[in-house]
Amino acid sequence: MSTHTPFNNSASPAHPYLDWAIATNFAYLRPGEWIPLLVETESGPENSRGRFISLEWLETASRDDIRIPHLFRQPLSEELESLHPVTIYVMLIRREGAGALVADGGWQQTIRRAEMGPPMPDAAAGEGPFNEPPTIDTPDAAVVNQRVLMAVIDEGIAYAHRRFAARAGTAIQTRIRYLWQQDEAGTGGNELTGAQIDLAVNANASGAGEEGVYRALGGLEMNADGYKPLARRRSHGTSVLDLAAGYEPAVPKGKQRPIIVVDMPEAAVGDPAGSTLNAHAHWGLAYIVARAISMCQPDEVLPVMVNISYGPHEGPHDGSSMLERFMDYLVQVTPLLRIPMKIFLAAGNYRQSRTHAHIASLQASATTTLQWRLQPCTMTPSFMEIWLSPTAGASVQVTLIAPDGRQFAAPTFGPTISVLYAPAGTYSALRSVVFLFVAPTAVDPWIEPANPIVPSGLWTVTIKNTSQTPLDIDAWIRRSDTPGGRRAKGRQSYFDDPSYQRFDANGRPTEFDGGTSYVMRQGTLSGIATGQRTHVIGAFQRAATPCTWMPAAYSSEASAAMRAPNWLLPGDDSTACWGALGAGTRSGARVAMSGTSVAAPQAARNFADLGPPGVFVQVSNRVPVADQPWVAGAGLINVQPPLDRDWGNNRP
Repeated sequence: MSTHTPFNNSASPAHPYLDWAIATNFAYLRPGEWIPLLVETESGPENSRGRFISLEWLETASRDDIRIPHLFRQPLSEELESLHPVTIYVMLIRREGAGALVADGGWQQTIRRAEMGPPMPDAAAGEGPFNEPPTIDTPDAAVVNQRVLMAVIDEGIAYAHRRFAARAGTAIQTRIRYLWQQDEAGTGGNELTGAQIDLAVNANASGAGEEGVYRALGGLEMNADGYKPLARRRSHGTSVLDLAAGYEPAVPKGKQRPIIVVDMPEAAVGDPAGSTLNAHAHWGLAYIVARAISMCQPDEVLPVMVNISYGPHEGPHDGSSMLERFMDYLVQVTPLLRIPMKIFLAAGNYRQSRTHAHIASLQASATTTLQWRLQPCTMTPSFMEIWLSPTAGASVQVTLIAPDGRQFAAPTFGPTISVLYAPAGTYSALRSVVFLFVAPTAVDPWIEPANPIVPSGLWTVTIKNTSQTPLDIDAWIRRSDTPGGRRAKGRQSYFDDPSYQRFDANGRPTEFDGGTSYVMRQGTLSGIATGQRTHVIGAFQRAATPCTWMPAAYSSEASAAMRAPNWLLPGDDSTACWGALGAGTRSGARVAMSGTSVAAPQAARNFADLGPPGVFVQVSNRVPVADQPWVAGAGLINVQPPLDRDWGNNRP
């Protein structure tokens, strides 16, 4: 067991979730020897890439506890690195040595902040995916400078599906040039090329079919524990990729839509127990850039459309998170590499979730109270982040009060309760933040020995402004519910304010804010969707006439401090037909999936086909004027006819 006491003095956390995991001996996370971290280093020649990669900043005894993945050992471009140096990387640290690492003097001087991903099981983690050199991409001369590369970072992608293939003479060949299964083989990933996929498809064409392909190449190991999206009728990644880049093989323009896929680990997207996808998403973006460079011909400009359809709650929501800054960086510099990139993000589905609270202008020395409802039978921990306005000298005193009256004030760090205060300049360069961690309210029978639990019910959070000026305060509760199809573990905690209006006088759900509640629908935008250069897509519901089209009740809103969703695209085909049609996990299958997850890939396809949308259908006048900029952005985009859904002879 590693030991670590990160808050025994006035030092502030640069990586609070990692400190929490170390203090609890990783008890709430899945097993795994290596922990991926998204880290930001201090800029300057003394912390240059070469020194960072060689680990010269660490004591020699600690260097065996760190791995630098292959993708980050070399710059994308030497010239680009000199003009726009990267200071954000992925590293892997050994779980048992984590406590000593963060206490190392070199670490404290070099690592500005770190975000933790889910543990990885194998000691060889981080060596992939580049075990083989890239295949040489030789497209027909007629399609060079007409191609658009479609890239999706998701999970559970049915890569043998015919919607991702094109006809080449009498043969069917996949349009997926590269697929990185980040969770396969326990080695940091398994890369598949299009040639490998085609070989497996042909070998199983008359026998085991698509199941045989997935068993041979990865994705359907029925003798292993865990959730298996490709064993189900519907998977998130397959529908998303289809809406972004799916065509029938006979469609000629499909040849101009080569695909790169990053299949993220189940633990990063499906396990609510303290996991985060930021490290793996960053890693996947670096992979897409590297493979896009290898595909780009000498005289070609190859546009890249990247879709990430996930919406975490947590983060500063001001564009300053590491993943957001890296995405902005890629959009800015990839034109210099002749692979101009656009990144499309889902706005999030949390407008009605009661996971955001806003306190406007809390006066100096004043105190306010938030009510935090922890549900019973919750087998995962709950987290809250309280972010202060970027005001010089901003500070607060936060006290967490349990239902039985026990009080915990910052700084408190323990196996069941943590209250961690981080002033601006530590975890975030702009804003001070307080992290609250509360243990589960029920024992998980699959974990031995059992973790301690806390009582469910109404927890109270008091916030006192200890600075000299009024402060605006935003609090977000981290997602802890269980995604569909998985074994139920987490139940989402939420703010429980009696003043919050859930229903109107007629019993209909209230869709927009009003009244005096601190619980806000505004400000529920995804925590990775507040950067300056990405495209953020919300969802709307089609109706009989365009003038009555409404933003979907779940589609997250921005606030005045955030960039609003750029556009809304269809997330539901009608009030009677829930969701948007996309590919199921087997060729020929059609399924409906709802959410901003299906709106974002439609925008990626729209950009690839038509360029930026220029004509918008205005949002319904039933949307309050004050909410229109934050929920609808530039407006609604209706695609008529629906995006290439003819499905061959099975036209719906």
